[in-house]
Amino acid sequence: MKQSKSVVMGVFFIFLLLVLSLLLLVRLQAANHLPRTAAASPTPFFSPLPVTASVSAAPEETEEPESDLPRIDITGWQYTLASASHPIGDYAPPALTTLEGGHQFDSRAAVSLQNFIDGARSEGLSVCLSSAYRNYSDQSYLYNRKVQQLGGDYEAAARIVLPPGTSEHQLGLCADITDQFYEVKTAALENTALFQWMQEHCAEYGFILRYPADKEDITGVIYEPWHFRYVGEEAAAYITEHGLCLEEFLELYE
Repeated sequence: MKQSKSVVMGVFFIFLLLVLSLLLLVRLQAANHLPRTAAASPTPFFSPLPVTASVSAAPEETEEPESDLPRIDITGWQYTLASASHPIGDYAPPALTTLEGGHQFDSRAAVSLQNFIDGARSEGLSVCLSSAYRNYSDQSYLYNRKVQQLGGDYEAAARIVLPPGTSEHQLGLCADITDQFYEVKTAALENTALFQWMQEHCAEYGFILRYPADKEDITGVIYEPWHFRYVGEEAAAYITEHGLCLEEFLELYE
């Protein structure tokens, strides 16, 4: 009986060893089939953010378009505006030069006027300097006479003969130039060879046609194809080239 018991115990231990061996084998096989992964690098406690260089480009300077306006001192005497909206009171030029026919002109521009006249004559044209500087008193007489001729219509008279203190003739910088003397000047003078030459060449001598036909609403004066005004060669060239009147030109500098 003891012998039987020993046999049973031996068998049990053998069975137990087999089971343990089998379990060990299964675990070893499972371990061999696990995927191999690279060891992860240890994560530092502080990981600085990547620095991105951000250099702001200096703003490019934008060049303003260059103006073709003459670089002149617009407050100069030759640009003085005399009109109903820009009265000059009893102004008189600092010095006057007497030219042909006893007519006077601002001494600072008298040579330019004489050269203008001489230039026309050199082309075989007949030139009559019919009017230039007029003082306050002379302008007052002419204006009042025109008012009487128009039956007391002051507004209509002012479009033909400016009231004293508002006329360019008082500046001594304008001249009425025709091919012969006319008691009454009309727009028909634009058809004369003298006017056509003077209109084309006036800027070369520093003059402009002061009261063009298409600027009456701006100047307040009727078309006068005989009235030339001195403004200097630079301004005259710009005004003539761009088809301006003096008021429009001066506004460009405001």
